[in-house]
Amino acid sequence: MIRVENLEHLKKLASRVNGDFVDFHILIAGGLARSSKRIQYDPQFDAFCIINEIDESFQEIASNRISSETNLIDAIEKNALFQH
Repeated sequence: MIRVENLEHLKKLASRVNGDFVDFHILIAGGLARSSKRIQYDPQFDAFCIINEIDESFQEIASNRISSETNLIDAIEKNALFQH
C-alpha cells in the first residue's frame, strides 16, 4: 500500500497512460473500516473520475473542486488515503 501524501501525489498515482482506474481506499474509524474507490486522473482536463465502490456511484470532478465535492483531501490530511 502507498499512502497518498498530497493532491499532486494523488494525481500521479491515479494517472495511467491507458486511462485505467486505480484502486484506492480511505481508512475509517481508525482503520476498523475502509471506503474503497476507483480513481482515474486525466491531466489533459485536470479532472478526476471516481467510482465509489459502496454503491458504484460515479463522479467526474475538476481538481480545483476535489476538496469541496469529495472527502479525499480530508483523508489525505488525516493520512488515511492509500493506493492498493
